[in-house]
Amino acid sequence: MKKNTTRLVAATSAVAAISLLLAGCSNPTSSSSDDADTSAADYWPKATAKLDGVKLTMWVAQVSNKIPVKVVKDFEKATGATVSLQTIPDPYEQNVQTKITTGDAPDLAFWQPTKSMLAGFIAQDKLQKLDNAPWVDNYVDGIADAGGVVDGTRYATLVSTPPVMGVFYNKQVFEKAGITQTPKGWDGYVQAAQKIKDANIPGVESPLFEMGGSQWGTQYSVQIQLAEAAKDGLWDRVNKGEEKFTDSTIQSAVDNYQSLFDKGLYNTNAGSAKDTDESSALFEGKTGMVICVNSLFNQIAALANNDKATLDEKIGYFPLSSEGNIGTSIPEQNNAVLAFKTGDAKKEAAARQFINFWLTEDYENFVKDQGIVSVMKDVKSPENVPQALIDSADAINGSVGSMQSLAIANPDLYINLADMINGTKSAKDVTQATQDQFAQLAKAQGATGF
Repeated sequence: MKKNTTRLVAATSAVAAISLLLAGCSNPTSSSSDDADTSAADYWPKATAKLDGVKLTMWVAQVSNKIPVKVVKDFEKATGATVSLQTIPDPYEQNVQTKITTGDAPDLAFWQPTKSMLAGFIAQDKLQKLDNAPWVDNYVDGIADAGGVVDGTRYATLVSTPPVMGVFYNKQVFEKAGITQTPKGWDGYVQAAQKIKDANIPGVESPLFEMGGSQWGTQYSVQIQLAEAAKDGLWDRVNKGEEKFTDSTIQSAVDNYQSLFDKGLYNTNAGSAKDTDESSALFEGKTGMVICVNSLFNQIAALANNDKATLDEKIGYFPLSSEGNIGTSIPEQNNAVLAFKTGDAKKEAAARQFINFWLTEDYENFVKDQGIVSVMKDVKSPENVPQALIDSADAINGSVGSMQSLAIANPDLYINLADMINGTKSAKDVTQATQDQFAQLAKAQGATGF
């Protein structure tokens, strides 16, 4: 079961990233690929070229260490290379950054392909450039732009569809409440929740459900309301200090979220409930809607024994934004792979070859093994993929990046929102605390305007 790794990317990881940034100012890593022509034919070796005797290391998290196992076996068989998968303990992001800072580095690694999480490695010149990759034009619409590119250079390869924040809903609850169309915009979402509440459906304990005890899911209800503003450059303005979390756009989103609790639309134990409680409540029809990402659906799928028919009958998905149905994408560490500079030209080329093999020669085998939606135009998704995941993947086209994707730092918004749910912070306290932390992190990076 995959879990949402975004909750691990908190202030500790941001501080570690800053350490990388500062180290990068004086000690860039020299590599034979520094000035390589990424468009040259030999920069991307043939996927199955022989690599007898070459040994590569790939770092993976505890929640993602099974994902590349079959790809590794297939690559080793096809090329003669050896790829060692090394599980880095949680918190994965913090521990990886610490190891990199002390001079340790793998050939490859799973990593969240967002601007804030790539910044430190880029500043220290630790990453190989992955431009002009032979598979990029084969990505389905929206994937190439969903992550991994910073200032026009690709540093990460997406191997699966990034989650898109949206609403997972219980179809049977909708039917009993007389809701025949999925809501459009925040107001439509609130109206649907109120309709479920007013219907007094037996067994439905609340129209909405929140996991304040697990904390990490609290941010999604706020972030989806910022989609239109993000398309209009919100995070660029925040990055420059021209707009703040305390200004009206983000403050209104937090206020709107708080108002749902005031209206009694959430579960009474919202402050202490866990993500597992949320997935159970939606699957069992005790709640009508939850705003979350794929990781929660994976928990629901486990409750259904991964039976597509059951899941298709019970659970649906639609993207949501303030004014309509724009998706907000939030790539996770298990969605993307980095290739590091090691100073060994042969191993660096082999790392690129492994990625090439994964995304071309072996991709059909990979999606069948994982039972996931394909990100390649010429590879069909397996027939057992639930419709809700297909709909979530489709929402990537036309989506906008999340705070994690577009902001230069990733403050603890989700923790502050959990505090609000539990009554220890007001809505204004949330935005002020988030702004204070963001400004501190941005200033430490040397960003102007702070």
